Amino acid sequence: LCPRKQTLRALSYEADAPDERSLSIFQSGDEHEDAIYHLWADGFPRRVKRQIKVESPFGVGHIDIWVAPLRHLVESKSTTEKSLSRLPMESHIDQVTLYLHFWGLAHDATAELAYRVKETGQIKSFPVIYDKERAQRLVDRLNDVQAAIELFREPLPIPDSYGPTYFPCAWPTAQGMARCPFWRHCWGADAETETVGKGQDKGKVIVTLPSLAEDIKEYTDLDQQRKKAEGDVESAKARQKELEGVFDKALDDAKAQALSASGITISRSQILGRVTPDIEGAIAAGIFTPQQIEPYLTRGSGFNRWFIKIRKEGK
Repeated sequence: LCPRKQTLRALSYEADAPDERSLSIFQSGDEHEDAIYHLWADGFPRRVKRQIKVESPFGVGHIDIWVAPLRHLVESKSTTEKSLSRLPMESHIDQVTLYLHFWGLAHDATAELAYRVKETGQIKSFPVIYDKERAQRLVDRLNDVQAAIELFREPLPIPDSYGPTYFPCAWPTAQGMARCPFWRHCWGADAETETVGKGQDKGKVIVTLPSLAEDIKEYTDLDQQRKKAEGDVESAKARQKELEGVFDKALDDAKAQALSASGITISRSQILGRVTPDIEGAIAAGIFTPQQIEPYLTRGSGFNRWFIKIRKEGK
């Protein structure tokens, strides 16, 4: 329910095409709603309705599920296991609050948000209690949106609490960073794209985004801090290894398992090496073929590797 996004869409600003992940979420939405609907429909045959129209001065919405005998509306969503701790989403509570305001109050309705976990099919439900003050804030915001569209014909400004690298403008996914389809109208209007014409980076497309200058600087500073910390850790590990060699000799000579000095005792315990199957050797020996082992091989998720290149002064 980003107010700027609503005005950008209504004023026909061009949105980025949805990526494969967004399309899969949209396509799987009906599946999750079906699963939640049938749980209610099985308990109240022929008395559970779907897609109840909610009319308001600002447009039309649709309640996913209406359980008539209980006077109870259910808004269905999907989620992942790692997102459970962030539920319920504030934007989803806003959505149900508006349904209650414009339709539910007149029907003496209660409400809930029902999330279906993609990996397990488990359903997590959260009651939504009507909050008059919250509803009024949302209505005020919708009035601002309507005025921006109909009177001023200009998108609302970016809310002060928003930023280009965090929700609702952007958010991390397993495939990388996802963005609002109108992101460039908020953060990328000053973008300049160039293609490197020579050297090892030939053909690489570089986009210059002054709006991300602070984030890029922060990322570079963090990278330098991390590398320094890792260097300190490696130096400490190397020195520890040298000292362990000294301790090994002392313990071997004394036929002991621990040594002590200045009130400190250091013990040594042998850990057996990890057993690792030699798959290539077994295939070479003819124990099994690559085709036989293929069903048992798994590949981990890919990831992005990032490189920082700081332009020298004068270039």
